[in-house]
Amino acid sequence: MSIQTTVVGSYPKPPPEGRPFTIRKTKHAIERGEATPEDLERAFDEHTREVIAEQEAAGIDIITDGHARWDDILTPFARHMAGFQIGGLLRWFDNNVYYRRPICTGKIEWRGPATVDQFKFAQSVATKPVKAVLPGAVTFAHMSVDEHYADHEEFAMSIARVLAQEAFELEAAGATYIQIDEPALLEHPEDLRLARECTYIITSELKSAETILATYFGDAKRLGPELFDFSVATFGFDLISGPENAVLVKELPSEKKLQAGIVDARNTRLETEEDLERSIIELGEIAGAESLSVSPSAGLEFLPREKARAKLERLANAAKKVGA
Repeated sequence: MSIQTTVVGSYPKPPPEGRPFTIRKTKHAIERGEATPEDLERAFDEHTREVIAEQEAAGIDIITDGHARWDDILTPFARHMAGFQIGGLLRWFDNNVYYRRPICTGKIEWRGPATVDQFKFAQSVATKPVKAVLPGAVTFAHMSVDEHYADHEEFAMSIARVLAQEAFELEAAGATYIQIDEPALLEHPEDLRLARECTYIITSELKSAETILATYFGDAKRLGPELFDFSVATFGFDLISGPENAVLVKELPSEKKLQAGIVDARNTRLETEEDLERSIIELGEIAGAESLSVSPSAGLEFLPREKARAKLERLANAAKKVGA
């Protein structure tokens, strides 16, 4: 029996204590005219290599590039869509990190891939499968300002059509796992049908990539089992911020898979391997070991680098022990 381990998306950008923060230093050097955009790209490449190496050394089975080049999950995509401007900083849910709020001022159109080159680079330096990550259309819409459509559903569907093109290009580039992040859906259960339709738009042209719908920062129980009608293979739940998600897990259809967030991505306290083993065993009994993967509860950007690495190591060790 094998229990797969994965991550949700982001990884800390600051380096381990005592090492220079090359990305930040390079950005400041560019402002002073002492570095070039090519220097920054090299810094991003090196950070991506480090992040991938740390995940693989920790024993994680399905990794990401850590969102090394992303300031947040929305900006990279908004910058590659006609119709969007990038606004000011706002708090990202109830966390001490911020994102730049996209402002829609015109018709949303495809301008070409936003993250495919980054994915290809990550894939070229990784020895494990690299998971691509997209924002969900409903989350994108709720975290943006619409000054053009004046219709929430049309706005979200327009975003979904562009994200569908990104997903198609990512699969063509070799992505075998594509995750769609919908944390805002937990605060807007009235958008369940809209999110389902948008997710179908994003996934309908994909041929073989395994798709994951990831919710985090709260409880999805009130969405009910209708959530499992989404056109994805795997459902990701945050079992730390939303312990009641365990109730919904029990209703997971047998043909669907579970990505269970059992490591706290927003707290530096390290879980014990014994506690993680117990959680994995319980979830395996509910969902079936062959349908289970385990992960942090959300992206790891909220943690110091050393804590993020240590949490992944304990998660991987616990999964291996249960599998053995």
